Amino acid sequence: MLYWPFLYEESDVSSSNRTLTKNHIVRTLADKHRLQIASARRVVQGTLDMILESLLRGNRVELRNFGVFEVVERAPRIARNPKATAQEVYIPKRKVVKFTQGKIMEEKITAPSMRGGIQPVRRSKPPESGTQDTQSDESPRTPGQTNP
Repeated sequence: MLYWPFLYEESDVSSSNRTLTKNHIVRTLADKHRLQIASARRVVQGTLDMILESLLRGNRVELRNFGVFEVVERAPRIARNPKATAQEVYIPKRKVVKFTQGKIMEEKITAPSMRGGIQPVRRSKPPESGTQDTQSDESPRTPGQTNP
């Protein structure tokens, strides 16, 4: 018996059980390869630990045809508080994990969703010729900088 809900057809899986967990992976691997659950759990956890340790050292993790994990640094910026849009908040520089999908994932997920291609947006009425563009060419502000 397989515990991985994504291996079944859509009609075979209840819509409430749509998250693949580490436990699902462990049980599915143990079942598929006739391993003890504890052994499969050690292999899965060991793999995840290796990925994390590599990212902490600043290395890229490339899983061929699946994707690439890498740590990137986001620049500091000023943003708006979503609850009080007049209030500006400073977001410091930070490191985040970036994932770039691999070839197989792109072919099976992204490409089918883009079959119709990118279509132009049709507006109900054209913008008035006397209005200015709301976008600004102003460069981003840094902390402590005020509006001119």
